[in-house]
Formats: sequence, C-alpha cells, structure tokens
Amino acid sequence: MSIFEDYNVLMNSPQLAGPDELAEVPSSQDNLNAEYRYPGGHAQFSSQIFLSIYEEEEAIEQPTWRRTPDETVENVIRPTIYHLLRLFDSIRGFHRGYLDLSGRHPQRYYTLQSQWNKYLCSFLGLETEIRPLEDLNTLGTDTYHVVFNPERWRRFLLKWRLPESISYTQLLRYTQKVLRDLRQHPVPQFQTLRLTDLPTEVLDNVITLSSIAQAKAFSLTCHTLNAIAQRHIFRTWRMNFYVPPHISPFNVEFIDVNLPLLAHHCRKDLERNVAFLRDTPHVNLQIQRLVLTDEWWVSRRAHPHENNPWILGIDFLRSVTQIFGSVFKSAPRLSTLVLCNLEMNLDLARKISEISTLHTLELHLCHVSRMARKKLISDASVACHQIANLHIYMDSTFSETHTQWYGLLLCPRIRTLSVVQFGVGAFPTPDATFWSRCRLDNLERLALENIDLGDLAELTKFFASSNMAGAQMTRFKLHMDWGIPDSEVLGLLLAIHNSVLEVVVVEGLAEGQFTFFELIAEQFPQLIALTVVRRQNSNQHLNKLAIWPHASWEYAPYFQGFKSLRHFCWNFRTEYWDATPTTLLAFESNFQVSSSTMSSFARFPLAQVEADSFTGEVPYFLDSHWMALPFVAHCSTLESFALMDSTIDMVCHITRPAPANKPILAPNYYPMHSAIPWNDQQWNTTSSHWPVLLPRSG
Repeated sequence: MSIFEDYNVLMNSPQLAGPDELAEVPSSQDNLNAEYRYPGGHAQFSSQIFLSIYEEEEAIEQPTWRRTPDETVENVIRPTIYHLLRLFDSIRGFHRGYLDLSGRHPQRYYTLQSQWNKYLCSFLGLETEIRPLEDLNTLGTDTYHVVFNPERWRRFLLKWRLPESISYTQLLRYTQKVLRDLRQHPVPQFQTLRLTDLPTEVLDNVITLSSIAQAKAFSLTCHTLNAIAQRHIFRTWRMNFYVPPHISPFNVEFIDVNLPLLAHHCRKDLERNVAFLRDTPHVNLQIQRLVLTDEWWVSRRAHPHENNPWILGIDFLRSVTQIFGSVFKSAPRLSTLVLCNLEMNLDLARKISEISTLHTLELHLCHVSRMARKKLISDASVACHQIANLHIYMDSTFSETHTQWYGLLLCPRIRTLSVVQFGVGAFPTPDATFWSRCRLDNLERLALENIDLGDLAELTKFFASSNMAGAQMTRFKLHMDWGIPDSEVLGLLLAIHNSVLEVVVVEGLAEGQFTFFELIAEQFPQLIALTVVRRQNSNQHLNKLAIWPHASWEYAPYFQGFKSLRHFCWNFRTEYWDATPTTLLAFESNFQVSSSTMSSFARFPLAQVEADSFTGEVPYFLDSHWMALPFVAHCSTLESFALMDSTIDMVCHITRPAPANKPILAPNYYPMHSAIPWNDQQWNTTSSHWPVLLPRSG
C-alpha cells in the first residue's frame, strides 16, 4: 500500500523550532443546546446530533465566524483543521481497532485510504528544505527552520481547506503520529460483527441505559437502530397544562397579566399537543408511560391568600380534564399512567378503566372529586380491574390529596401498593364506609413511607378484620423518618398473620427491643430476608448507624425461630475501640502480624479489607463482620449479614463447607454495587415502591 511511501523521510525529520501545538477545543454540548421541546413538554433537548468525530468542536466554532458583506461562494466552506483531523483519526481507528457508529467496513476504509494517499502526496510535494538556524542566541543547539515555496503552501492550504494559522510543524507532527500507528498496526482491523447483528433484546437493553441524546444519535444511523431507539425516546411522554415560567404564583397580583386569557391560550396549546399526538402514529405507538400534569392547580395551592387569582371556572377546569382524558385513545400501548395535581372526576375514572393495556397507576397530589368518591363506594362498575400496581403520593398540607385513598376502590385487584405521605400536620379522617368497601385480596407487595399514625391505625384495623386482605403478601416495607414504637409496627405485622411474608423491611424503629425480633420470628418463621433500621433519637431521620439498647450478641438467640432466613441487615453501630476477638489478638501481639495471626486471617481476604479501608484506619479494627458469628450460630440458614449506613456499609458472606466445619466469613467493607452478588431490590428497595408486577392472567 502506498500509505507507507517516504515514511522514513517524515519520521526522521529533526525537531523544528517553535512547535505550535494545536490547542484542544473543549467539548461543551451545553453551549450548543438550542431550545427544542416536543409538544406538551418543557424539557430542553439538543436539536443537533453529532455523528462524526470533531463535529461538535467544529460546531462550537461556527458562531465565532464572521460573515463579510462581500462573502463569495468560495468562502461559504470555512477553512478548518477538523476536516484533516477527522481523516487522520479515522485512519488510525481502523488500524488500532477503534469502534464508531459508522463501523469499520472495507468500503469505508478504501475511501479513507484514497484520501490519505492524496494528502500524503500533496504533503510530500511541498518541496520543503530544512536548514540550520544561524542565531547567536542558539549557539550549541541543533535548531532548524523550514523553507518552502509559498505559492505551493498557499495552494496546499486551499486544497485541504486549512486555515492560515496552521503551521507546517503541526501538520508534520500529526502526520508522524498517523504513520507511527500504521507501523505498529500495519493491518487494518475490519469489523466482522455489526452492531445490528446482535439480538434485538440486547440492543433494546443497551439503548434503555442510554440518555435521550444518545438514543437520538442511535436513531440516525440505520433503520434497525432507529426503530429500537424510538421505543426509548418516546417511551415516556409528558403533557402539561402549563403555566409560563415567568409567571410566579406569589407575585401575580402585582403584574399586569390577564390570567383567564392566559389560561385560555394554555388550553389551546394543550389541545394542539393532543392533536399532534393523535396524528403522529410513529410517536403514539411507542408511548408506554404517560405523565399528565396540571400546573395551574399547583399555582392555586401555592397562593397564600383567600382571594386566589388562580381559581378558574368549574366548566373551564372540566374542559381541561376532558382534554387530558381524550389523550388515552392516542396511546394504544399505554402501560403506566402518572397523574400529577389533577382532579379525578367520574368521567376521567371511567376513561382510565377503559385502558385495557394499563397495569400501573401513579397518583401525585391529586384530588378525587366528591361525585367520584360516592360512585366508587356505591358502584363497582367504574373499577379498573386491569391495574396491578398503585402508587400514591399525598401531602398533609393539602387535605384534598388525602382523597387519593379512594384509589384502592378504583383499583381493587392491585398486586403492589405504595403510599408515600409528607407534609406538616395530620391527615383528615377518611369516610367510615371506605374501609368496609376496600378489598386487597390480591395484594403481594406493600410499601408505606412516613404514613400518618391515624392512617396506620386504620390500615391495621382493616387487615385485622379481613381474613383475605393481605393473605398473599410476600414483601412488606415501612419507612419512617421519625422513630415509631415497636408496638405500632408489631400491631400491623401481627394483623397480617395470614400472609406468607418472605421479606420484611422496617426503617425507623424507635426502640429495638428483644420482643420485636421474638414476635417476628414466631409469627413468620419462613421469612427469607429481614432489614431493621433504628432511629437513635428524634434528630436522626436518615438511615445511619445507630446505638441499639443491647449488645449485638444478645439479639442473636432470638433468631433461632427463623427456619429459612438468608439475609439480615441492620444499622448497629460498632465503635472501633470496642473489644472484639481480632482486636484482642492484635493487642496481645503488640499489633505485629505473625504467622499465627495471619493464619487466623486466612479465612477471609485481608488484602481486600486493606484495599477497602480508604479512611486510613488500621485493618485490625475493621472487624465488625465478627458480629455475625452469634447470628450464624443461632440461625443455620443465614447466608449474608450486612450493616447499613445510608447504603450497605459492610456485607459479610457466610459459607459452610460442611456441617461439621466452622463457617467462613468473607467480609467486604464499603462494597460497590458489583461486589454484592444479589440484587438489592430482592431484599429491599431504594425507591418508594417495590418493582412493579404484571396483572394476573384471567
């Protein structure tokens, strides 16, 4: 191949005076992001996709180019170094095996090779002459300068669209770099397996992990990736009855704004968004999660005065709700519906029940109208039997959000339920007939976060009075920012005594006495995983290490009742100065690691402990995994023992080679997610709800 011609001439060129290195232009896509929004959304996306190397850097420089009045067609194509750098790096990518979206295919390589040969011939044809530089200030040093034909240099710059600021020294360095790679990797590496040869399921998972901008880049490469990427780009669609961002609910009475007229125009915009979605099948066929938000309702709540200028007419609000309800027919594959700050009237509830593909409903600070509540209590025809997952978020500051409890009547066959409450003050008491109409016979996973004590008492009474409610429950989680008495938690757990619980998570225990573990082991002996987090005092609201009322080994005997427990996690604090077996051995040996001491450490990777100890403590004191020994002795099925401090602070894997041998403890301090072999969603959930389940067939 001719790409190696005159290689020695270029590679053996002496050092030139004053090398003018090209400064790397920082890549900042934020400077380029033009405001682009899909109808109904306010999220900003980049309207420009960069598929070639140095294309983004080239676009950054375009705003700095000055247009002259006498600009000709020849000057439209601006001279830039990036054209040549793109050729250099593309050739290097083939020989070094770099992968890009264009692929490393022979046809593309032959085109690049032809361009490279033409450039090399032009570069070698400059007829340069290297002469020593005679300067008194540089005596004793080998310094040279380049002399060449100025006319040839000008034509060379024009041919390769290079700016006048580029120097021969810079081109020589870049050319030498390419030739050096060609010598080290003389054979180009062509791509035998294409990205589109992978299974569609694999590509779908890969694009799911990418951002929207990356998915848009994928969609512009070929028809196959376009079809896959569109499922990710349009999977979630947000539609807002929006308030312009410059209108604040706190100063609206002081500005000259006609709010009714503004609301009219916002409703017209919402209608256009619905029409766009209805008339765009390549978009609506990909929508699986639909988010509907009424921002005017948010502004009405935020206004502190009684004379609220954000209050709109009843007929106007009903028309907005009808517009939101009309969008359901435009999404034939809708599986998740999120309603934010909406008023759910009877008509909207009926339209939700008609969505046959829907399996998850999320209610964020919504209000169920009085007519809808009466209908749900008296008539079950409005119920959405196809919904298997219900997530409710309510705020005690706005009492109308407490009506979202009626979502249990709207979705009587849910398999997962999560209720998140926040705000200041107590919630109102629900209707007395509500719990008598409620059915949770299919409930399998329950998650409660900061639930009001009044609601907790009603929920406990409901489970205690119904033999079928919660009978299929396998996972239970209660998270409280403030400590809750052991008796309150035990009351709820004992009320669902008919359930087959496998996973129990209690975050926010106030006391942590022996009775708590004793009753759980007695009530649920087949429990697989148990996570208990105690609040040390009233000032502790996060999942941090806490001091428990008793020593750790005193809790171990109460684990004898568990017959299948595999995982236990709690936030027991162990101070570094506590006397543990390893520390006592270290004191006796004056902290000198002897052969006998090392043999005692052979059962677990000491090197791993040292690597994880980034805090600088002596590894002798990182032995809180020994806390697991009493629990292992009393619970023969235990496989992992963990300490929680915001996240998993230490996980100790327990193996038993033979029944007669001692168990082997393998601790991992400050583990990364990859160091935990089991999925943390299996024993606990980092979000406010358990993973969703699909509806039961039939």
